[in-house]
Amino acid sequence: MTGTNSSSGTYTLSGTLCVPKAGDQHVGTIQLLVHGIAFDSTYWDFSYQPQKYSYVYAAAEAGYTTFAYDRLGTGKSDKPDGYHVVQSPTDLQILISFISLLHEGKIGGKTYKKIIGVGHSYGSIQLAAASAVVPAQLSALVLTGFSANASYIPQFETSNAFTRADMTFPSRFAGLAGEYVVSGLPQSSQINFLLYPYYDPDAAEVQWETSQPVSMGVLFTLGAIGGAASGFTGPVHVVTGDSDWVFCGSQCGIRPDGVHTILELVGPTVFPKSDDFSVYSPANTGHGLNLHYTAPESYADIMGWLKAIKY
Repeated sequence: MTGTNSSSGTYTLSGTLCVPKAGDQHVGTIQLLVHGIAFDSTYWDFSYQPQKYSYVYAAAEAGYTTFAYDRLGTGKSDKPDGYHVVQSPTDLQILISFISLLHEGKIGGKTYKKIIGVGHSYGSIQLAAASAVVPAQLSALVLTGFSANASYIPQFETSNAFTRADMTFPSRFAGLAGEYVVSGLPQSSQINFLLYPYYDPDAAEVQWETSQPVSMGVLFTLGAIGGAASGFTGPVHVVTGDSDWVFCGSQCGIRPDGVHTILELVGPTVFPKSDDFSVYSPANTGHGLNLHYTAPESYADIMGWLKAIKY
């Protein structure tokens, strides 16, 4: 593909602001949650056994206010042209807009001086890209289901066996344009997001039944916003399962340079200026971090890291 395409428009996006019942213990700080492909914002507030699997619940228990939104083309957000409008550069600009809105107090009526970006997979890619564009507007990054290795993305796109969302889930997506696709089978979804047998089969069923479409425009432009080093100087924490299929080929512990693991290489390649870079890799965990038995451990690690750092 060559050339450029310009698009503009006004779209309605859905998001949820969650303030802890016990009160915000980190006044002026908010966690901005950005989901990845095959999910909407409910990835962060999973409906199945939320006390175990909901990241929003864990963050609230730690006293954090969170804001999670449905990317354009997912969940309750608008679903415009899936080729020319819903692309990764569009998603990046929407994310940057949300960052500004939170700083300006235009979501929930409170201004947030410190924004902690928490992403999963494609959401992590967007946050890494945003940190290069508006580094001063983000205070810390937690990038889950992420690495700097994109060599396995083609196998992700192939093994998903993408099919039209309106044909796979006609009761949910009837009338949705054909450029919106989903994993073709529960098995193809499992290959990419889950590590057998380290997850609850009932959780996997809920994930499949609530899976969300991705536009062909996003799939075609995944490389448009990633790959470059960021000038972000703040703390960065990568949390990726040891058997992540999408970003490690299920072997996150290997050391390509003989010294650093695939996950550790994110520091020098993507965030060379970060003053505090670290990695946590839960065992027996695949790409869908929040869907595994280890989810509570991952959440505890993230909250512990946030408590220990300066941002």
